[in-house]
Amino acid sequence: MIVYRDIITGDEMLSDAFPLKQAVDSEGNPIEGLMYCESKNIVKNADEVDVGCGNAFGSGGEEDGGVDSTAQTVNNVIDGFQYTETQIGGASDFKSWIKDYFNAIVVKLREKGKAKEQIQAFKAQAPEIAKFFLKNFSDVQFYLGPSFNSESMVFSIYADGALTPNFYFIMGGYDAEKF
Repeated sequence: MIVYRDIITGDEMLSDAFPLKQAVDSEGNPIEGLMYCESKNIVKNADEVDVGCGNAFGSGGEEDGGVDSTAQTVNNVIDGFQYTETQIGGASDFKSWIKDYFNAIVVKLREKGKAKEQIQAFKAQAPEIAKFFLKNFSDVQFYLGPSFNSESMVFSIYADGALTPNFYFIMGGYDAEKF
C-alpha cells in the first residue's frame, strides 16, 4: 500500500486505494504534477460500510435487509481522509495562497534534501497547475486535511454531469510512503 503524506502538515491525504489519474486542461493536454482521483458516495453505518460492491464480501446479511436508521451517505474520499471543506476569498486570494503554497513546498523539498532537478521540475510545473485552478476557480471546492492547517489544501471539481467530485492533488507537495 502507498500512502501520500502532505510534506507541510504530515497529514495522510490519499492512498493508492484511490487510483490517481493525470489531470488535463480544457484542451486535453496533461498538466504535469497534478493528479486526481474520482470519488463516490457510499453508505456508512455502525455495522458495515458499502464500498460499492454490494454483498460481494459476504457480510452474512441479506442484500436488502432493510434500512438501518444509523446509515448515512458520505463521500468516500472526504470521509476516508477526514477532509473538512473550507472557503478561500476570491481568485486573487487564491492566487496569493497558491504562490505561498508553492514556495512552502520548495522550502520543504530543500529541507528534505531533494535533488535540485526535482525542485526545478516542480517549479516548472507550478505555473500550469496554478493556471488550471484559476481558470476553474468558480468550480473549485477547497478542503483542509485532518490537522486543519490552511497552509495546505486539497481541491475538488465536479466533472460535467457528475454527482460526486474529482479530488485534485499537487503531487510535489506529497511524500509517497510504501507500507
